[in-house]
Amino acid sequence: ANPNPTTLVRTSIGDDAAVISPVDDIQVVTTDTMVENVHFRNETTTMVELGWKAIAVNYSDIAAMGCEPIYSVVTLGLKSDQLVESIEDIYRGFCKIVNCYGGEIVGGDIVKSDTFFISVTVVGRSQSGNVLKRDSAKVGDLIGVTGQLGCSGAGLSALQKPLDVDDETKKHLIKSHNMPNPKLSDGIKLADYGIKTAMDISDGLINDLTKICEASNVGASVKSDTLPVDKYLKCAFPERYLEFATSGGEDYELLFTGPPNIMKTINDQAIINMKLIGSIIEGPSKVAIVDSKGDDLPISTGGWDHFKENRDT
Repeated sequence: ANPNPTTLVRTSIGDDAAVISPVDDIQVVTTDTMVENVHFRNETTTMVELGWKAIAVNYSDIAAMGCEPIYSVVTLGLKSDQLVESIEDIYRGFCKIVNCYGGEIVGGDIVKSDTFFISVTVVGRSQSGNVLKRDSAKVGDLIGVTGQLGCSGAGLSALQKPLDVDDETKKHLIKSHNMPNPKLSDGIKLADYGIKTAMDISDGLINDLTKICEASNVGASVKSDTLPVDKYLKCAFPERYLEFATSGGEDYELLFTGPPNIMKTINDQAIINMKLIGSIIEGPSKVAIVDSKGDDLPISTGGWDHFKENRDT
């Protein structure tokens, strides 16, 4: 049997470099940076939540490849007036998520910066040898998603302006945005069952499914009445929940496709918490959202674009 990820780390924080034992499995590497007033605001995000999310968004990429995290390195860009207590809280957030999902922080760097930022790089591995990618969707595949969609985008909206909802609903939506849960176990199970195509939903369902379509040279049709939307989102936005579910972004659920027999087995046997939402079709590389009658719904793609004027999180 392969060793646990933590046994691969021979020397961690405290030396000039980390020492990692050779890994026989396929390795994957991802990195992500969160910048103050671009990806988060101190007024709406605690430092513990920020530490959690900085790791979570990278773990979500690892999950989307059907892999597990081995180790991470973290670079903090700190302003001159940064409080020591805030840095300690960030590392509390790091520790919380690593304790929940595994892996280990083995080092990094701290630099002085005019803008506060956190940059994380995570190395993971695939024990199955089946790394999930975007370019393998086939016509006739069914489309699935894990969990619930839209709550993170709604949580961002709740942080930006008051919502006339009960405290439980508001708390649920905001937590969905500030402390997403990477679907590492689900990604590994999908790989084990032979799924080949997946990615995580970071830029909104429509935008991210379009990326799969473009990489695979196919189209997609999604049934709006099959989208997994929870009671909190419908309560807070009864007229806009479909917009959030398809275009909200930062859900960090898994979006995947596969042959009907495999997808139905995973769904019917409740291997993971998922919903079948549509199918891969021939045609141009675009996504159609259709109602129960098969008519197209005009829904904005929304989502995140790093090089446009974007909402602050």
